[in-house]
Amino acid sequence: MKGHFSPKSLIFYGCAIGSVTLLFSLASAYGEANLKAPDKIDGRYPLSTSSLPDCVQAQSLVIDVQQSGVYLTGSLLPNPASEKILQMAHDRPSLTGDWDNQQLTLGGSVPYLPNCQGTVSIQGMINKDTLTGTFRLSSDASEVPFFAKREAPPAKTQAH
Repeated sequence: MKGHFSPKSLIFYGCAIGSVTLLFSLASAYGEANLKAPDKIDGRYPLSTSSLPDCVQAQSLVIDVQQSGVYLTGSLLPNPASEKILQMAHDRPSLTGDWDNQQLTLGGSVPYLPNCQGTVSIQGMINKDTLTGTFRLSSDASEVPFFAKREAPPAKTQAH
């Protein structure tokens, strides 16, 4: 029993515990001061634009954005869309991209717009709940400028 409490082992364990505590305190202080979560931008953004590509056939469009930190997924959908399409787009988003310094970039396929072929690229700036940018379908050479305001999320009902 006497060997367990020798001054050398007490000093060693005291230094080890003190070092870990100090490193944890430094890492926590750095994280609280310098690491900030990105703004929340996920949601549905109905597009307002003066001209849409011919394949859209005068439908209105909505960008559905899902966010995980700075990484984005989403879909370009007709508006309104059926519940089935909304669920499929949520489960299997067709666009991927990122969110960096208020700049949104998404790209991918457009499977939920059956008359449009190829890919789409979307770029824009988000200021609060407003998205302003351009999108381009690979089947149409022109960039389409748009403006979109994020829809309020649907109210959740409580089950009793």
